[in-house]
Amino acid sequence: MVARSLCRGLCSGLAYALTLSAVFACSGGPPPDPSASQPPGSARIEVSVAQFTQGEAGHFRCIAEDPDGDALLYVFDWGRARAEVGMTPRVPSGTAGDVSPTFQAVGEFTARCRAVDTHGQLGAWSEQVPFHVQRPPPPDDGKREFKVELFGQGRVTSTPSGIDCPTTCSARFDVGTHVSLSVEPQPGWRFAGMLRCGTEAAPGVFQVEHNRHCGAGFARLEAHAAEWRQTGAYHPTDATWGPEGWLLAVLDRRSAGGRLRIWNAGLGHVARVLRMDAVDMRSVSWGPRYEDLAVGLEDGRLGLIDPATEAFRQTWSAHEGPVVGVTWSAQGDELASVSNLGEGGAEVRFWSASTGAERRTPLRTARTVRRIHWSPDGARIALEVQGEQVEIHTLDPWVQVQEVVNADGFAWSPEGERYAVGSYRNVRVYDSVTHALQASWFGSWSTSSRMDWSPTEDWLVLVDALHSLTVLNVTTGVVVAEGSEVPRNPLSALGYSAVRFHPRQASFVAVESEPASVSIFSVDAPQARLSRNELLAHTSEVAATAWSPAGDRLASAGHDGKVRLWEPTGRAMATLDGHDGNQVRSLAWNASGTRLASGGTDGRICLWDVEQGRLAQPPIHLMMGPRERPLEVDHVALSPDGRTLASVGATVFLTGKGTSIQVWDVASGVELLRIPDTDGPVVGLGWTPDGASLIIVYSHAAWDIWNLASGALRRVESAWELLSTAVLSPDGTRLACSDRRGVSVLDVATGAVIAETPTWTTQLALAWHPAGASFAGGGTQRLVFQWQVLETGHLSHSVLGAHDGMVLGASWRGDGAVVTTSGADMSLVTWHAP
Repeated sequence: MVARSLCRGLCSGLAYALTLSAVFACSGGPPPDPSASQPPGSARIEVSVAQFTQGEAGHFRCIAEDPDGDALLYVFDWGRARAEVGMTPRVPSGTAGDVSPTFQAVGEFTARCRAVDTHGQLGAWSEQVPFHVQRPPPPDDGKREFKVELFGQGRVTSTPSGIDCPTTCSARFDVGTHVSLSVEPQPGWRFAGMLRCGTEAAPGVFQVEHNRHCGAGFARLEAHAAEWRQTGAYHPTDATWGPEGWLLAVLDRRSAGGRLRIWNAGLGHVARVLRMDAVDMRSVSWGPRYEDLAVGLEDGRLGLIDPATEAFRQTWSAHEGPVVGVTWSAQGDELASVSNLGEGGAEVRFWSASTGAERRTPLRTARTVRRIHWSPDGARIALEVQGEQVEIHTLDPWVQVQEVVNADGFAWSPEGERYAVGSYRNVRVYDSVTHALQASWFGSWSTSSRMDWSPTEDWLVLVDALHSLTVLNVTTGVVVAEGSEVPRNPLSALGYSAVRFHPRQASFVAVESEPASVSIFSVDAPQARLSRNELLAHTSEVAATAWSPAGDRLASAGHDGKVRLWEPTGRAMATLDGHDGNQVRSLAWNASGTRLASGGTDGRICLWDVEQGRLAQPPIHLMMGPRERPLEVDHVALSPDGRTLASVGATVFLTGKGTSIQVWDVASGVELLRIPDTDGPVVGLGWTPDGASLIIVYSHAAWDIWNLASGALRRVESAWELLSTAVLSPDGTRLACSDRRGVSVLDVATGAVIAETPTWTTQLALAWHPAGASFAGGGTQRLVFQWQVLETGHLSHSVLGAHDGMVLGASWRGDGAVVTTSGADMSLVTWHAP
């Protein structure tokens, strides 16, 4: 740490001047006269071997030419590496200078060099060259080190024994050993996953082949850690209402594992997210009590989940194959589950909800089952089977199956005395006992692939593959209300996968898997229309989030092309759609919170009047970028008074990423600054709180300070490092940065290190607390951290929570009580500050 601070100091112009003055004084010659000489040319650095051993001498070479033929000495910048040697003797122009440094720090580093002539003129830095310093290899005893670092509160142990970690620990195992890791979260915490551990031989099992350093992440349970959460969904397939309709559970299947997202339907945000990472969830059903939440699993088990604790209170083996359907008896004391058999057909089994014991003789059918329905009176089971048919089985006593053909959808009436089946433009209603046809209604809908009967009205809701929704009066055949939801890409849309009426209200939920959608439709019978409330916050990655300065609303932006506004409670306020479905990557407020800027991959910057929910002026389009390529907006920054707008345009080449800077006067549209091709990708952009200066931070740990009034541009350089993100402090004097080696706080004016901590977790988004004493964020390892800036020059961290994907955005509310993060998991989570 001391070496890094020293290096950053030596890299400043003042330190170089002092160092060179000392060199020339020791030479006994006259003081240098820079005005009498031209600076040397750009240097070239060479390293024959890029891998060194700690404590052993390496070899670097630097060469440059001086236009005046002056003799040169070469100065090396080792970045974070520690070396006593940093300067060569003076040599003739065009002659290489060699150094043999010995490094004590271990890790990945970069080096560069520059030439200095006899007049003190400084040449340009060479390109960076990477090098690696490794520890001296121990005598090969046939063992390798397995190190585990803990984040959050929990414990990790191993079999064979050796690892027992409350914080960080390691053990050495014989090469080829299979090490099984067991995790135990502390009360109030959950296991968030192993981090950078490499390939697993089996879940939680690692084969020792080389030295391994990995992490174990633990996060606070969201019920305690989060104030509210909004989320998207990957592939929602089914939904079930809680007993009173306050809560709605939505099954979200993934290729590996799954999620059960429980919405507070009244507040419109997610109350719980139940995760299954080792096995997929295939079916879900909520019984008559709050605690009666059942799921069917891919491995053939049934499970009862306690929604309050997000934990299984009971599981048992129900079938040999996946449980594709599960349903409760009306009394809530019995469960029925169905699994399709490998040899064809399906099996239905019945279970005691309290003990998991089998209650009845299994029921078998010769056809594959799509869905299962238990009648409200408990007397019958209806199976939707392949071939557009429904089988209705009487349970006590067993009776011959009643088969209903030409049936794409099915629903029981609330009392169980009738049932309805749907087909192409037709709905038929039957008596449950005699199976006599009572009514047949025709309409304009297509195939009624999903349907449900309202518990409060004599209505059926019908949805079809063409995304039409129809509410039909079962008694009269009159259409109560109808509507349609045309997807953005109809060719890839799969239609609705589930529809469920609310148990108490004139509304229903409709679920679609592709594109993902979970919508609550309210039925306005007098107006014969449906009003829609989409529960999914975003349907793709949430790339940015930003609280208004007053904290009265939150903005979020996603790769689905939408900007959404939220109340402090998490209730949706508005959707702003100005990027034609293109990804939106950046957001910025003015100080009064009346204007919001958004930038997207369409090269467009939209300035929104948030009170009116519309554009305040026509969008601004970026100029063409380097090599005449179209630009995407990576960053936007709105001055505190809202009069000046800055942006970073980016374009990606095969060899890297090019960025440019543009700044406009908002009222006139006049361009105030344009840097068409920056010397490195921009990772941070922000205005000082007085609006006088714009800070442009580059990935090589340098930044430009642009003065709005004078137009002057001043460069500040810190020790070279590869930054992933940087954010300006509330007072405009410090930068919080993340790089390959850790997290640091740098002085804006000088580049000096104020505080730092080493970590191998890479942050992609950081945000300062309004008080400026801490900052929070996260990145590729999915955890959300908060770092306190200590007077000792160190940063102490704590884990606030975790996402199910990379953390991409972070923003503190103005009162500092909560921080909101967004991520690749389509989630927007507002965490309590500790």
